Amino acid sequence: MELAAADIQWRQGMPYSLDYEDFYWSLPNGLAESFYVFLQQNDLPSRWNNLKAADRSFSIGELGFGTGINFLNCCELWLKTAPTNCTLYYFSAEPVPLKTADLAKVFEQFPSLSAHGQVLIDSYPPAVKGFHSIELYEGRINLCLMLGDAQEMFNALGESVDQRHSVYDKKPIDTWFLNGFSPEKNPAMWQKELCKTIASLSSTETSLTTYLTESEVTKSLNIAGFSVNYKQGFADKCQMISATLIARLKNDSDNARGTNQWHLNQLPSRPLSRQPSVTIIGAGIAGCTTAAALSKRGYNVTIIDRHTRAGQEASGNQQAIIYPKLSIRDEPLPRINLAAITLASRYYQTFWNRGLGQQCGVLVIPEGERQRKQFEQLGQHFYHQKSLVRLVDNAQMEAIAGISLDTSHGLYFSKLGWLPPATICQEILKDHNIALVQGDVAQLFRNKSTGQWELLDAKREQLSHSDIVVVANAYDCEKFEQTNFLGITKLRGQVTELPVTEDSQSLKTVICGEGYIAPPNKGTHGCGATYNKAIDSTELRIQDHQTNLDQITKTDQGIGRAIGTVQLNKLEGRANFRCTTRDYLPIVGPVPDVSAMLETYESLRVDARKDSPVMGTYLPNLYINCGMGSRGLGYAPLTAEVLAAEIHQQLGPLERELRKAMHPSRFLIRDLKKKRI
Repeated sequence: MELAAADIQWRQGMPYSLDYEDFYWSLPNGLAESFYVFLQQNDLPSRWNNLKAADRSFSIGELGFGTGINFLNCCELWLKTAPTNCTLYYFSAEPVPLKTADLAKVFEQFPSLSAHGQVLIDSYPPAVKGFHSIELYEGRINLCLMLGDAQEMFNALGESVDQRHSVYDKKPIDTWFLNGFSPEKNPAMWQKELCKTIASLSSTETSLTTYLTESEVTKSLNIAGFSVNYKQGFADKCQMISATLIARLKNDSDNARGTNQWHLNQLPSRPLSRQPSVTIIGAGIAGCTTAAALSKRGYNVTIIDRHTRAGQEASGNQQAIIYPKLSIRDEPLPRINLAAITLASRYYQTFWNRGLGQQCGVLVIPEGERQRKQFEQLGQHFYHQKSLVRLVDNAQMEAIAGISLDTSHGLYFSKLGWLPPATICQEILKDHNIALVQGDVAQLFRNKSTGQWELLDAKREQLSHSDIVVVANAYDCEKFEQTNFLGITKLRGQVTELPVTEDSQSLKTVICGEGYIAPPNKGTHGCGATYNKAIDSTELRIQDHQTNLDQITKTDQGIGRAIGTVQLNKLEGRANFRCTTRDYLPIVGPVPDVSAMLETYESLRVDARKDSPVMGTYLPNLYINCGMGSRGLGYAPLTAEVLAAEIHQQLGPLERELRKAMHPSRFLIRDLKKKRI
């Protein structure tokens, strides 16, 4: 859902909110006030300077991102004082985000932070409701900008709707900045329920500050379990508040309602005493992005694959597309797709900058009248987010595509494009110095005496062993006893390499519809792709080349005119296999102990609507990341971050509802409810 941008005026050289009828900061110096109230009074200079390398991370929760001044102050201090191998995780909720033009004007007021401000603006997300995970400074700082109502966003950050388990098996927030407008101007931000949510995400070592001293603020914090102290305020302000959590209170809400906690492990993770080793099975885009995400968090990562080079199977096509599929429906699939493509557009920027592939945009053409109407709705829905997607007419489409098209309207995603996925996989491993070991894993065995997983080949000879294993080998996950319950589908796909013609050489963007075609690359256009369920061969088939031609011509007759007459028997291409799921969403998370789960949730066969606060049972340190179908490039950066946060016991970079929608146990729970098992 698109959010309305903040409506501001500049008065006395400062931004004034017309939404809340107040200034974003007070005279005389907003920068100094921010540092004093939020950084100095939370003792961040000393705490960050004394962080140990073993601490690895520090987290901040903020109510009211506003102009981003608190965040930029934190960037400046963190980069100067914190150990280089530690990461700052900054979770900030904002219901009415500023436009980038307004942010740029704000940052002009503070030249000392202008460089940090430009870094933020370059990665600033569209004003779309939900979590936006932004990595800055080569992973030293991670901003999770949560656009929407603060109570809703921070509730979605927690691990459970039952606030007693909001940070179950996860690291709590270390420091809170309560930076909203006053209760008189913005009463929603200071309700007792929001303060209880803040408390549920905290520990007794968590600190909190706010420049406000109103009685409503003090009362709400006290009710939530905080001990409130008054300190000298900034400049001419007499007082401000600092607080610490005395004890997390028992949840006084109706815990029996909506508390299904099958996604939580009743046997919490035990911290490993040394630098944990991770083996990832599969060197495709899912495995390589996961390897990078874990390596940045300090894990000793190795990838094992049956090939000597990364990206040789489903990730091996010459041109792969970041394919967007959106909807105005408030459902997990379109919401996850939206989160994925916005993150992917930032994630792959460094590779486009290296000349790998093209950030040429993706033009999506409707496949019929019904979809044409849906596109019009999407264009209206995201009308103010043209950097994300915009509805374009035929003349605009021709200017974007570089060739004449017949379709009247389409959706254009300017930040997307195509990449050579095998090369990207190899670059990721090289960038993070991750070893690739050749081996064909046939069996997983957990050695109870060592607590490690042993990876065995078909002859039961050990290929590798490690503390943690991530299964990322697509459809081959079904050969393991631990993951053969997933019910994934193996689908063959063939792409066709069409020769560039005098007309088609002008194609400037990816065009998607019934099929897709990419701009010229080494004399050909990548075009595809077929879906064959019953064929288990990678040999090229002429009839599949014909299918690809038919699909792209059906997408728009203008494409057919541009590519002209093609000799099918002379076409090159590539065929391999996708891994797809029943609900078209990836599978990301810990691997359940299937027999224990079936026993625990047996009652769902009798009453599918029964809520259960009982937690699930999961195999120690075994995880999976697969099932991306034909959208691996788009999904992989997001699923890698979700999984790395889970393994590293961090609060997630995506709403809880969406994390559960991709959880490996979802199929067990659904099948029990429908009496399929």
